[in-house]
Amino acid sequence: MTAKIPQSIGFVVKHHQPEADALGIELARFALAAGCRVVFADESTALAKKLKALPHTPHLPGATPKKKKPAPQQIHIVSKDKLVANTDLIVVLGGDGTLLGAARLMHSRSIPILGINMGQLGFLTEIKRSEALETLAHLLQGRKPIINKRAMFDVTLLREGKIVCNGPVINDAVISKGAIARIIGLQIGVNGKWVHDVRADGLIIATPTGSTAYSLAAGGPIIEPSLDAMVLTPICPHSLTQRPVVIPDSSEIQVCLKVRPGHVLLTLDGQDAVDMKVDDIVIIRRFQKHSLQLIGSPSRDYFSLLREKLKFGMRD
Repeated sequence: MTAKIPQSIGFVVKHHQPEADALGIELARFALAAGCRVVFADESTALAKKLKALPHTPHLPGATPKKKKPAPQQIHIVSKDKLVANTDLIVVLGGDGTLLGAARLMHSRSIPILGINMGQLGFLTEIKRSEALETLAHLLQGRKPIINKRAMFDVTLLREGKIVCNGPVINDAVISKGAIARIIGLQIGVNGKWVHDVRADGLIIATPTGSTAYSLAAGGPIIEPSLDAMVLTPICPHSLTQRPVVIPDSSEIQVCLKVRPGHVLLTLDGQDAVDMKVDDIVIIRRFQKHSLQLIGSPSRDYFSLLREKLKFGMRD
């Protein structure tokens, strides 16, 4: 089965990692040889300039050389927030943090992300570096990729009825106390109904994708990513009766900060953080416009990833 061939490919490359730079250049040259437009975020300007300085991209293996003079290479640099608008595929070379930074750009439009693991765990960056060139080649040949659609959350912080911040979340929204603060008090509601009050070091509201991240470390459940769910996981709760709760993602969660003995932060995907004050309200809903699209490996499913990355089900 064939699929639409990407014509404009964006590249997001982990900072200060020579191996990621080298593979990024290799993949970008391959894309240029296939006639694609290559777009770098401005944070990778030095890498784009290095690519421009290289000799003209060689022809793809097996291609018949053209006699006419090759067209100029289509290498462009845009601000990172405009990367999604200017491409129809994004290649991420890095770890899960690098991918989350790119995925959070998908608030107005969703395009597939090819995540290539250049880090350690790489649960979201599913493609191994040894598979990167072959995977990209298949996409440029029109082969239909495996697209894993992941739900995102829309998170809003309200203060006295006014929006302080708003943004998409792929993994989790975390309300947490500062390093030396005492436990905080949170009032939790779902669909306008009071659920319970939590006294803890904080609270994690995670997507199914994020259930294997901070929420799992705090004792939350593993949720298969195709489920329409959200999980509320308290961080070191003061009572043994306060346990993780899984609810439908058609719900709206409201969390009000009631006790603030010190510094309290709302953090989105570990990328953005804002200070909270008493009576601030965090509202979490499913992002309705679209889902995140992650290109998966044809050789591994979700449970094989759990076994490989998290040693799931293995005995010591």
